[in-house]
Amino acid sequence: MSKRVIFDFDISFTNGGGIQGQEFRLDIGGESISDQDLADYIVWDMRLLMVGKVKIINKRYLAEEHKRSPISLAQGEELIDLSHTVFDGLVTYKGLPAPVICDYLSREQSKEIYDKGATVQIGRIDMVANTGTYIDCPFHFFEEGMDLSEVPLTAFTGLDGITIEARGVMEIGIDFFKNKEIRNKAVLVHSGWATNWNTEAYFTDHPYLTKEAAEYLRECSVKLVGIDSHNIDDTRGKSRPAHSTLLGADILIVEHMCNLDMLPAFGYTFYAVPPKIKGMGTFPVRAYAKVGR
Repeated sequence: MSKRVIFDFDISFTNGGGIQGQEFRLDIGGESISDQDLADYIVWDMRLLMVGKVKIINKRYLAEEHKRSPISLAQGEELIDLSHTVFDGLVTYKGLPAPVICDYLSREQSKEIYDKGATVQIGRIDMVANTGTYIDCPFHFFEEGMDLSEVPLTAFTGLDGITIEARGVMEIGIDFFKNKEIRNKAVLVHSGWATNWNTEAYFTDHPYLTKEAAEYLRECSVKLVGIDSHNIDDTRGKSRPAHSTLLGADILIVEHMCNLDMLPAFGYTFYAVPPKIKGMGTFPVRAYAKVGR
């Protein structure tokens, strides 16, 4: 049987006044919903502005058939994390040092600095820029290319995304991108290789884009190309035509992605923002997609 939540609420407005409601019923997608999620939903659903404190009162659940789409569907928005977790000792690329993550100031040490009961932790990380899920900017391959600080935010955020299915293929050629609406898009190539992450299998015989495919993407004026593989290029040789072709046209690259199997074919927006650092062409990002509303 489907679940509905029954509750009272008291909403205050930042410009004065408020509204109250009793015995409201809403359909939910699961067994329960937190007060915070419920408060956020009713504010959105009622199109309220200038909202301050929202208090949920007398919340309980009832097994009853839904009257409309449940909350999880009604809101229609989902954020999908497309980044691997960076941890101490992680090997992203063989031959490059793993990150060292430690305390600069530990909680125990902070007890000597702050009032009783208050502790802080200040972390320290020593790593190369090509760690975890990271973005490549033109400066990575070209001395005169834009570095992380020079690429505009519009190149990293709110990009229309398209997913290219290429599982089970090592050499991803031009045919995977033909007859697709890719112009001005973030093109994310789902190779399925992320299942090998943090294993020996990840580093060898990985999927990659051919030179011809990279040139086709450049000709179609895509905004960004991402892949869930060890490298967008074939690492068995010394040439890197996909990097040179794309970055030479100011098309950004995101490598070592994950969860691309959770994305729809299209109809989502993509985000991958690095820190604003001068003199660097690569850096880890929290890449994610927003699906729906």
